[in-house]
Amino acid sequence: MLHCLRSHMGVEPPTTHQGSKRRHKGMSIVRKALIGSAILGIAAVASGDVLLDQIGPMDGSALAGNTYGSMHFLPDSPKTDDLGAVDNFTLDQANVLDSVEFVLDGWYYFDDPNDIVQYEINIYSGIQAVAENLIGDLYTSISEPVFIDSWTGPGYLLRLAIDVELEPGEYFLSVIMSNPYPDNGWVGVATSELGDDSAWAVSPNGDYVFSPFLATSDNLAYRVTGRANVPAPASITLLIGVFCFTTRRRR
Repeated sequence: MLHCLRSHMGVEPPTTHQGSKRRHKGMSIVRKALIGSAILGIAAVASGDVLLDQIGPMDGSALAGNTYGSMHFLPDSPKTDDLGAVDNFTLDQANVLDSVEFVLDGWYYFDDPNDIVQYEINIYSGIQAVAENLIGDLYTSISEPVFIDSWTGPGYLLRLAIDVELEPGEYFLSVIMSNPYPDNGWVGVATSELGDDSAWAVSPNGDYVFSPFLATSDNLAYRVTGRANVPAPASITLLIGVFCFTTRRRR
């Protein structure tokens, strides 16, 4: 059970207005420092979890050897139709997602990932939402890619920063690249041996044989990281204790 701490130093408080101001100012600084330390402790406890990993070892040994196209064709043309490589993941508790990683690969004149113009991350509530619109109904953002140099497998491993809070449940994910076509060929997300053997090729308005989507027994090389959105109980106790201590001292 928590108890607010009480001072027994035996020192009389200042009786002058100036002394009172100094005391209150000093305690305010101490209170802010203690609460700041407690908050930093909470953040340290609840950060950096891997919520989904279908990429595996950094040598690419978990990849399955294929690539799902996932791109917006540049320039826009009635002869091309955008498509997305979609996979699902499940959260057991509320989380704040902070990054998506994926293995990029390509074919048919694909030459340089630096020629890709834009990377779009989308999160959907269900496959039907994807089939209606490749833009995520729950979340969509544009992110600058970070190329992970320690990757030695096929293609390229990229990290994209995101910031979205999600409740427990099942979600669907895509990374769609805006890519010059045909100059830089086709680009997409590599397949993986890791996962629950479910992935989708999606093109809501496409003229592909699978449109609007095709459910498969593959896995896509995505990794999602984040942190639980609930402070650890010990950290909550610490924060409450600090509050009680500093509030009692001000009386």
